[in-house]
Amino acid sequence: MRFRSTTQPEDLSPYGAGHIVDRPQDWRSAVIFASPHSGSIYPTDFLKRSKLSAHQLRKNEDIFIDHLFHSAVQAGAPFLRAVFPRVLVDVNRASEEVHPDWSDALGMDPLEQPTPRAAAGLGVIPTYLSESLAIYSRTPTMDDVRARLDTLYHPYHAALKALLNQSLSRFGRALLVDCHSMPGFSQMGARRPDIILGDRFGTACHADTLEQFRHLFVQAGYNVGVNYPYAGGYTTAHYGRPAEGIEAIQIEINRDIYVNPVTLAPKSGYVQLREDLQSIIQDVITQALPQDLAAQ
Repeated sequence: MRFRSTTQPEDLSPYGAGHIVDRPQDWRSAVIFASPHSGSIYPTDFLKRSKLSAHQLRKNEDIFIDHLFHSAVQAGAPFLRAVFPRVLVDVNRASEEVHPDWSDALGMDPLEQPTPRAAAGLGVIPTYLSESLAIYSRTPTMDDVRARLDTLYHPYHAALKALLNQSLSRFGRALLVDCHSMPGFSQMGARRPDIILGDRFGTACHADTLEQFRHLFVQAGYNVGVNYPYAGGYTTAHYGRPAEGIEAIQIEINRDIYVNPVTLAPKSGYVQLREDLQSIIQDVITQALPQDLAAQ
């Protein structure tokens, strides 16, 4: 990877704080929802440096997930959402998961073995959308990388940690629901399940919590997979500590259900999915009410 010097810092001002915490009028139970990949603001300068059009870049978003899960706020749970796109910085990666050359230049303690994702340009500061699709015609500078981590990445995780700690203090436990979408079909052309739940193979949440989510989606008519090919990313693995009272579960929704893959416009299934999620979210929050916990 070739680094270039900088004469002008990258403009991150369109993102403000970089994230929004929508708080309910009455935080009713120990559930927190988050959408780390639905940000859709692409500044002009960023697009000028990219080889890809805004439309191509948007195919990497968890498109509309922030809208689909927003009923959580009215139901009584806080909702954290990033406003920057994941192609700028991916908060579902460890902050150290950068290209090996960047790791050295940033003065980070490098991972003993750089992850394949980081080496392939798919780490916390992505340079590829896939192993063959480069994002940039001009690679971000070291100052750009530092600014993205300091201005967007770390504040997002600080906000998430604060919500988890507040839930622990308020309810004695916390359940993080990390909300995502996935391509409708695998690279081999097989259609993926409607929903994939990830609990890091039983380590990020209790078995009955996973079963609760699985049951609610199946009851609503969706076919559900567990942990394959998405077992949960950095957020699920890092924050899910059931023995310490913090559970985390990742939800992947098949985009083929609700979005046209060419135009990226909502399909007819969008409305039904939103209604089903509203009901499922209400059930999740209701089942985690303090009086229910006290009776366990």
